[in-house]
Amino acid sequence: MPLRLGVVRASVIDEAHLDFATGKDIQAVKKWSVSPRLEKHPEMKYRAKEACDLAQLAAKRWRYYRDSRTFATSFERLQELIAADPQGEFSFHLKVTAKWFPEIMGAAMIRRTWCHHIMIDFLFVHPDISGRLLPIKTVGMQMLQAISFFARELGCKCVWGEATLDSAPFYQYQLGVKVEDHFFIGKRQLHTLAMGLNLDPKLGLKLPVS
Repeated sequence: MPLRLGVVRASVIDEAHLDFATGKDIQAVKKWSVSPRLEKHPEMKYRAKEACDLAQLAAKRWRYYRDSRTFATSFERLQELIAADPQGEFSFHLKVTAKWFPEIMGAAMIRRTWCHHIMIDFLFVHPDISGRLLPIKTVGMQMLQAISFFARELGCKCVWGEATLDSAPFYQYQLGVKVEDHFFIGKRQLHTLAMGLNLDPKLGLKLPVS
C-alpha cells in the first residue's frame, strides 16, 4: 500500500492511489461542503450534498470503532484483529488520492461482520466529482473492485450493503442486476470483480479503467 490506479480525468487516464484511511483522513472528508456553483443545478446539488452527508455519518461511526479499538488502518492490522477475535466486528476505511487533486477524491467505510462477510457501510466521492463540476470518473468503481479484492483475500463469502436513491443506479450498473435499497455480491461475482485488478509486484495493485 498505497495501490496505484488509473482515474479518468477529462477522458485521459491519470494516476491516483488507493490506501487505508487514518483518523486524520476521516476528519478531512468530514469538512467537505457543497459548492455554491451547484445552486442552479438541484439534481447535482442533491448528489453533492449526499456525499457530504455520508462523509459526516462515516466520521460519526468511525469514532465508535476508534474508541472500541476495532478500527484497522492497514490490511495487516485487519488480519491481526480477525485472528485475535474470529467473530469480532472490525471497521476500516479506504481513500483515493492523487497528487493533482488537493483533497481526498473518494472514500469508503467498510465493516467485516461477525460471520466473516464484508459490509459497505458508506461509499462516496468528493462532492465536486459527484456533482459533476469536475470531469473525473471511475473513482467509485475502482473502490468497489478494491473492496471485492480485499474480501476475496480475507476469504469472505460475500459483500453487501445499502443503496440510496442516488447510489442504486451505480451499483446496478456495476453489478449488472436490478438494485433497490440493498445489494448483494456473491462469491462468484466477488471473484469476477476482484479479478479486475492487475497485480504488479513493482507497482502494487493497478486497477484498470472500464
